Amino acid sequence: MKKVIITAGGTGGHIYPALAVSEELKNRNIDVLFVGTSTRMEKELVPNAGFRFIGLDIVPISIKKIKTIIKMLKATKKAIGILKEEKPDAVIGFGNYISIPILLGSLILRIPIYLQEQNATLGLANKMFYRFCKKMFLAFETTYENIPIKHQLKLEVTGNPLRKEFYSLNIEKEREKIKLENNEKLLLIMGGSLGAKSINDALIEKWEDFYKEKNIRVYWATGEKNYEDVMSKISKYKLTDQIKPYFDNMANIMCAADLVLCRSGALTISELIELEKPSILIPYQVREVGQYENTKILSDNKACFVYKDSEAKNGVSLALELIKNEANLKDMKAELKKMNKGNSAEKIVEALEIWRN
Repeated sequence: MKKVIITAGGTGGHIYPALAVSEELKNRNIDVLFVGTSTRMEKELVPNAGFRFIGLDIVPISIKKIKTIIKMLKATKKAIGILKEEKPDAVIGFGNYISIPILLGSLILRIPIYLQEQNATLGLANKMFYRFCKKMFLAFETTYENIPIKHQLKLEVTGNPLRKEFYSLNIEKEREKIKLENNEKLLLIMGGSLGAKSINDALIEKWEDFYKEKNIRVYWATGEKNYEDVMSKISKYKLTDQIKPYFDNMANIMCAADLVLCRSGALTISELIELEKPSILIPYQVREVGQYENTKILSDNKACFVYKDSEAKNGVSLALELIKNEANLKDMKAELKKMNKGNSAEKIVEALEIWRN
């Protein structure tokens, strides 16, 4: 039986694409081992998804802290031991410092490595290893700009691997599930798992205008930490509106929505493309996160509108106008349709050279 080691961790943005590819490998009778950290969220998410998991003691490298370098070296030594014992046919890294020990060990042992980049710009680990990989799978075409021409032959734009339900959702069925009337519009507002205070505050200020719109239904994910504060400032809302810390069925709601107001994490951008949802994006402003660069994927194709955090109130005001503009929404959907790459996990697995005799 063929075997592949997947290495990723730290955040859902790295783990969920890795799990999507792991599921596709499993469906094709490939033995999958997942290697991450012993302290981050993957230590629970991955075993719960039914995959073998090994956690290493890894922390971000800092040249100012000798302890972090020593830990990385120890983790790499352990990674080499794992690779020698498991003898994988290939290793796939999904970015983040967590993937460094296994990728470095694979390089030393001459095991073929593949990379996947979720964001518009390369992260540190992928910057380190793209020269040595067999192939790197990109979510977006713009990432080509980060890589010298001599290495571009090994690049393939597949989109981001998403949870399998994203590829089978049907808008009519999802709208029927929540009893959305033909004359109703659905606006989904979300700020990620932690919520976005700027978006929440802007919506609170404009809430009376939304309340008056009887044919606009709002599904608002406030984030766990912000929920009580939001509810204390909202005196009334329509019976059809839903205000919760988070929606467990977010994919279904996004599928049913006419417009999405949200942050611009890499997976969110890919989900919007797959479900062909017009959006208003208010990127998280920390430069290292790369959300502003992600917005360009959609804004350059006229498939979204972008506002800074300080302009969140303008974004909320536009949402109220845009959701009633059927012609504009239709044009944005047409652009998103052109960008859709299909099932990324399938494309990545098919591109692995492990299938050769």
